[in-house]
Amino acid sequence: MSEASPAILSVRGLCCHFGGLRAVDGLDLDVPRGGILALIGPNGAGKSTTINLLTGALRPSAGSIRLDGVELAGKAAHVVARAGMVRTFQNGRLFARLSVLENVLVGADSRLRAGLAASLLRLPGFRAEEAALVAHAGGLLGRLGMAQDAAREVGTLPYGSQRRLEIARALISRPKLLLLDEPAAGLNAAEVAELGRLILQLRQDGLSVLLIEHNMGLVMRLADHITVLNFGRRIASGTPQAVRDDPRVVEAYLGRRAADARV
Repeated sequence: MSEASPAILSVRGLCCHFGGLRAVDGLDLDVPRGGILALIGPNGAGKSTTINLLTGALRPSAGSIRLDGVELAGKAAHVVARAGMVRTFQNGRLFARLSVLENVLVGADSRLRAGLAASLLRLPGFRAEEAALVAHAGGLLGRLGMAQDAAREVGTLPYGSQRRLEIARALISRPKLLLLDEPAAGLNAAEVAELGRLILQLRQDGLSVLLIEHNMGLVMRLADHITVLNFGRRIASGTPQAVRDDPRVVEAYLGRRAADARV
């Protein structure tokens, strides 16, 4: 895939089998360059397995995962992150006893260029790189309205702030593609609205986003395109309006009787 391709991420025939269970079965999807693709589906549809396959936490049984033309299927998580695909986590993976700033800096690990010797000896090159990362982290916190919390221990933050912090930690590595795993989980209405504004700002900055989310109001407001999974297979893909009205999607979420009642 060239730089001119309309898709930043192209997935073809992605499979993940656990014995006889086909958790993901022949999945195709494309994330538009500079756009937002939402991956949705009922519980157990295969969304979490998919994101684990994309980011190197699981090795696919078959299929291709190409980010900007670079094949990443089966690559280790740190290789995927270095290539420019990073994620947040549904249940949070913050270090509660570290500061807000320190948590953001953890996300820069895949981008560090200084070697072990330079780091241990704190050579000038390492110090310059460290100063640049601290400045970048501070800028991200300022953008998210958290600059005043930089020195605060993460365990003392409200839950909504912790969710925003996870995004800041992902952004410090300057990714090409950001995977958001249910970022609105546990947020109140005001926090969901704030999250939506942040994601749209990131899209305006040119960042591509793959959004896994159960909050359908948020999905319909943000997504350029939606792919729907059920039992590991893609059952629908299209614009938010087309997917919302697809009887296969209604059946997957509400059952056949509800789908028939809408006809």
